[in-house]
Amino acid sequence: MTASIEVLASDLRLADTVLLQADAAYACATVKNVTDTEVTLFRPYTQTADFSYAGGVICYIGIEEFKVPRNSANVYTVVARKGLK
Repeated sequence: MTASIEVLASDLRLADTVLLQADAAYACATVKNVTDTEVTLFRPYTQTADFSYAGGVICYIGIEEFKVPRNSANVYTVVARKGLK
């Protein structure tokens, strides 16, 4: 898919990549699961320790997971969609 499309949560598909906030550092999330009532999305994030040392800062990597109701009126921008086998 080359162009982004706007869809409701009820139209999201597994593995869709959606834009959450255009100005956020980690603005994209991926659809992990879809049920009759909700869509589960996840996105990676990084965080650093509150101090530095001779080697720089300690870096942490994590995954944020969250759910949205399928009947939500929010519109999502799908920036990548792929066909699954």
